[in-house]
Amino acid sequence: MPKISVIICTYNREKFLPKALASLVNQTIAPHEYEIVIVNNNSTDSTEQIVKEFIASHPELNIKYVVETKKGLSAARNKGIAESSSNLIAFIDDDAEVERNYLETAIIFFNEYPAVSAMGGKVIPVYENGKEPEWLSPPLWGLVTKVDWGNKTKKYPPSKYPAGCSMVFRKSVFDDVGMFNTDLYLRSDDKYIFRQLEKFDKEFLYYPKLVVKHNIDAYRVTLESVKKISLIVGASERARLKNSGILKNIKKVIEYKFKLIAAIVIAVYFLFRFQSKKAEYIIRNRWYTLIGYFKKNLL
Repeated sequence: MPKISVIICTYNREKFLPKALASLVNQTIAPHEYEIVIVNNNSTDSTEQIVKEFIASHPELNIKYVVETKKGLSAARNKGIAESSSNLIAFIDDDAEVERNYLETAIIFFNEYPAVSAMGGKVIPVYENGKEPEWLSPPLWGLVTKVDWGNKTKKYPPSKYPAGCSMVFRKSVFDDVGMFNTDLYLRSDDKYIFRQLEKFDKEFLYYPKLVVKHNIDAYRVTLESVKKISLIVGASERARLKNSGILKNIKKVIEYKFKLIAAIVIAVYFLFRFQSKKAEYIIRNRWYTLIGYFKKNLL
């Protein structure tokens, strides 16, 4: 049995998928020590051809290729978990590239921390035009999935958790806390699973030695994309809390309003530093997220 399964759920990402797969070829552990599970979530581009060519080119690797016809990342992740055969499960995005020691680093971590159920590490964005967007500031790192909590192993800050493009679990966790919620989209499914871990007193840590590069295409940093992501995040939070009672929903609305006020305060700081784009986008992000929470038929 392999020591670790790495799951790549993919949907119409022919531009970056070959790089993601290639980064798993020359890992610092032996090929028999890991398996690659590729879940095609009903792609309509050349994904299947890319995967089949990759499999044919690397007969030394243990690769499983499956199709999940139910729409949504959570459904694809659950399919990957079911198909995996290791005690450790790593999820990476189809536009991410892992370091050569990525899988070895994950194995070492769980050997060193036997009581910990899951972990995540650093995520370094790689922009298509080679430049970090002018509007990016730490409060908006999530829009490009930038993660850097320093160089020490630690608990995540309150309300923070591993990024979906690089997170590793003990497989047994899913027997205890359940699977990913297929009713949720875009980050809320990540939040849901880590809130489940918290609910069941399962510990997860930030481990800076685990590093991935995350390819960000040019569209991702446009205002249109920022608006779309922010709206969906708000709508996804509403979906996540739909069965949690009115009190939790009221608390979420209050939280979003306070965050909007905080964004305005931070924006004033940026304006004094003549960083108008940072000021504009941090307000837009919080405003669109609040609007998304109330917007119907967005998901």
